[in-house]
Amino acid sequence: YGSVISDYLISVTYLENEKIKTLKKEKCEFLYRDSLFKHDKNKIILSAKFELIKKDKQEMQNIVKENLLKRKNTQPIEFHNAGSVFRNPINLSAGKLIEESGLKGHNVNDAEISTKHANFIINKDNASSADIIELIRKIQEE
Repeated sequence: YGSVISDYLISVTYLENEKIKTLKKEKCEFLYRDSLFKHDKNKIILSAKFELIKKDKQEMQNIVKENLLKRKNTQPIEFHNAGSVFRNPINLSAGKLIEESGLKGHNVNDAEISTKHANFIINKDNASSADIIELIRKIQEE
């Protein structure tokens, strides 16, 4: 909520062709759900160096509580799920698009598009990977 891990990143150490290399954050090409490492399977991340900001303990605990409450109120954390399924298109929300398609609550056996947040597919009890894939394809078709 409001920041991403790469905001605090200094550098990444990775393995490429049996050589250990380090890149500064700016060279890692971080974007929304994307990076240099996603597109180059020869680069294997070994470690990362971060610079954390020291803040008041009580202030941080309040932020964590607030974020957990936001998450509880907006995401179906009471069910097993794999997080948001689709990338958000530029300036749009995948969940809103799925909801507008009328698929919220649609299910294939125990795999269901969450009624709380439509970009989450939840496992109501015993969904198979085939059920989830079928539901993803249905969303893509719509």
